[in-house]
Amino acid sequence: MAQEKVQFQSSASALRALKVGKRNPNWVDAAEYLINKASPEVKLLLEAAREIERQKMRGELPGDSSEHKVTTSLFSPAQWVIMGLVGVVFTGLLIWIAVQIGVAAC
Repeated sequence: MAQEKVQFQSSASALRALKVGKRNPNWVDAAEYLINKASPEVKLLLEAAREIERQKMRGELPGDSSEHKVTTSLFSPAQWVIMGLVGVVFTGLLIWIAVQIGVAAC
């Protein structure tokens, strides 16, 4: 016996059924109800999402798993070296100051 389609009375009741997820046997009916009640902009967005998913499944989208995105640093290697040297100099200066304070205290 086929399950009959549930008729929702409001978007709120359909949203409640949809929020429960796939555990709710009426989640497909709730989704269809909300899609039918959606504004034209939302329907356009849903169609675009479906097309993107289709293209991903076919591997037609640029930048798919065959291409790897390279992440670049904000600083060049020379800038990193300079920052490291400045850090070492300031650390040495702090150690020298601490030693001078220790010698003066004795």
